[in-house]
Amino acid sequence: MRWHAIDADRRTNGFQPLASSGPPRRATLLRRFTLVSLATTIAIGVLFGLIIARLVESFALRQQARATADEVMELAASRLVVEDFLQSPAARRSQVERAMRELVGKANIVHVTLWSDRARILYSDEPQAPDRTPAVETDIGRALKGQLQWSLRPVRQATRGGGPVMEVLIPVMVSGMPQPVAVYQVLADLSGLAPALARLIWSVQISVVLSVLVLYAALFTIVRAASGDLEGKESALRWAFTGIIRSLVNALDVRDMATAHHSSRVAEHAVKIARAMRIPEATVNEVQVAAFLHDVGKIGIPDHILLKPDALTEEERAIVERHAALGYDILDPVAIPEGIKLAVRHSHERWDGRGYPDGLAGDAIPLAARIVAVVDAYEALTTDRPYRSARPPRKAMEEIKLSAGTQFDPQVVEAALRVWKRSVDRRGMLVVGQAASHEASQERHNFGSVR
Repeated sequence: MRWHAIDADRRTNGFQPLASSGPPRRATLLRRFTLVSLATTIAIGVLFGLIIARLVESFALRQQARATADEVMELAASRLVVEDFLQSPAARRSQVERAMRELVGKANIVHVTLWSDRARILYSDEPQAPDRTPAVETDIGRALKGQLQWSLRPVRQATRGGGPVMEVLIPVMVSGMPQPVAVYQVLADLSGLAPALARLIWSVQISVVLSVLVLYAALFTIVRAASGDLEGKESALRWAFTGIIRSLVNALDVRDMATAHHSSRVAEHAVKIARAMRIPEATVNEVQVAAFLHDVGKIGIPDHILLKPDALTEEERAIVERHAALGYDILDPVAIPEGIKLAVRHSHERWDGRGYPDGLAGDAIPLAARIVAVVDAYEALTTDRPYRSARPPRKAMEEIKLSAGTQFDPQVVEAALRVWKRSVDRRGMLVVGQAASHEASQERHNFGSVR
């Protein structure tokens, strides 16, 4: 049975872009952009949301600290005078203590400590308060220079309600004196403020993330439109490239009707073998195009040699063998991958290095060229030519099997045998490896020059 080729499309000479018939395409540029940019946008939105929420929280707490300071100063101003802060005698200490005790419970104050201008405690409602507190000495120092200081205390330090507590250091300024005469250290309960602040922070974060997503949606719309234009131009270029290949192959078919559609069949089978070898799809693409163009150099071979019905002389054979290098020269200015051009040039090299035009051997021969060489030999042997009749596929495959390791890449031959076995009827299947016929052996050395 023949290794049948699917009927070629007369308009394209059988060539179709692989993307329409091969494995599922990889994610397009637009899909990759969508996934990467969306993840990046969300991450940036969350980050900006956290930063802005922190700024909003800091502003709200600073305003709360100022409000607490204003209330403390207003409540204490009517009860204390300057002498109360300047190490007053014992008779005035009771006035200080009474004023301080009256502050607790107002303006959400839960504790109060009064520091002198020398960083010594004049009053504290905490029984274990030290005379000097090193932990707050730095903040006290800044407060004694006239700077309002505030900070959040851990929840566990709250004395009632279990809510967060803010420590505020309030400098006491007196008219006519450049430096504060004392510092109020108060702990204010933020239990009432915390829920509203949490809602504010949450709403700010959500608003920022949504705003960034809206900007992303606008950008995505622009990129999607541009991507559509790009895909349209890419499609046009792809079909223009297809037209170039079709024109070159058609030109060859017009010159040599005896081998018409030969390139289409070689391309079809070469793709099957390439996929059986599980090579990357990009390489399969190169194999297909190289198979279509592998004989394009025959355009430069004189008709009296190319169409000669008899066997070629040595001189004529040498002229025919120039078509591989000529094909490379024809394709050299065409904007196609270099791998395709090299596969065309080396499609008649031999595994043992005795091929043409450059005498490459083994893995030095491009893989696409090695695949095309096997399929080209099979198609040539199983097709009627003016100077001989077609051979049965069984005998052709026997001969190709025997030439593995000398003329052909053994791995390519093995893949070709697997593909061929799947293509023939089980009842006619051959156990390849039997001795080739004498007739096939006589023609083995001619594979590289089959017209």
